[in-house]
Amino acid sequence: MSGEILSFDLRTADGVSLSGQAWMPPTVHAVVAVVHGIAEHSGRYAALAEQANQRGLGVVSVDLRGHGRSPGERSWVERFDDYLLDVDALLAKAQELAAGRPVFLMGHSMGGAIALRWLAQRRRPVAGLILSSAALKIGGDVPRLLVALAPLLSRWLPHLRGTRIDPATISRDAAAVAAYVADPLVSLQAPPARTGAELLQAMAANRAAAAGLSLPVYLFHGDADRLTDPAGSREIFDLWGGPDRTLRLWLGSRHETFNDLDREAVVAELLDWIVARGRPAV
Repeated sequence: MSGEILSFDLRTADGVSLSGQAWMPPTVHAVVAVVHGIAEHSGRYAALAEQANQRGLGVVSVDLRGHGRSPGERSWVERFDDYLLDVDALLAKAQELAAGRPVFLMGHSMGGAIALRWLAQRRRPVAGLILSSAALKIGGDVPRLLVALAPLLSRWLPHLRGTRIDPATISRDAAAVAAYVADPLVSLQAPPARTGAELLQAMAANRAAAAGLSLPVYLFHGDADRLTDPAGSREIFDLWGGPDRTLRLWLGSRHETFNDLDREAVVAELLDWIVARGRPAV
C-alpha cells in the first residue's frame, strides 16, 4: 500500500518553529501522533510508520524543540511543560489529518513521560495512549550520583552535560545501533542537567496522575532496558485508573523494542492493539 509522506513546519504557542512529518496511507482509519525520545527525532519512526500505513493507520510526528531539525540547544528544555506546547501543536496537526477519525497518542522514552504529562495536564480526549519504554523510572545505566545531584546541578550548572550514554543500550541489533550512531540528526551528547532534573520531576508527577486517567493504554518495554526501568511501566499499569490497560514486556529486548531483534512481533502486536480500538479489524 503506497502512501504519502508530508513535511511541514508548526509554530507553538510560545513561538517555536517545529519541523514535522506525516506518513499517510490512501485510506486513513486512524492517526497515531508520536512523541519521540530524548536526543532523537521524528524521522526515526519512518519504518514503524510504513508498517502502520499498511494497516490503514497514519502516523505524524514533530522534532521536539532542541531536537532533530527543530531549533534550540540540543536536548535542552527550560521547563518540562514547555514540551507540552510542542504536543499541543502535534495533536492539532494529527486531528487535522485525521479529519474526525480516531487519534492515538504515542510516546517513546522521554516522549512517553511527555505524553503522559500532556494527558494529565490538558485532559483532552484521545482514543488511546501508547507508552514505549517510557521514562517513568530511571534505569540502571543512569549514574545514581547524577540523579541525587540533579536539583543542584539544574539550578547552578543547568547546561552541564555528563557522560554520554552507550549507544549499544538501545538495541541488541548491531545494524540498528550503527544507524543510530551515524544519524546526523541524533545527538550523542548527554542531556543537560536542567533537562534531566525536569524529567525526574515529571516522572514523580506522572506516577501521581496515573490513577486519574482512564483511557485505553498500551505499555510495552524491553525487560533488559538499562535506560528506563521496566518497573516504571509496571507501576503505571498497576496505578492506571481505567480497565482497558495492557502491559507487554519483551524478553531480552533493550530500550528500543521496535528496533531490536523482536521488532516484527513488537510492531505487529502494537498495531493490532491500535486497530482493535481505532478501526474494523483487517
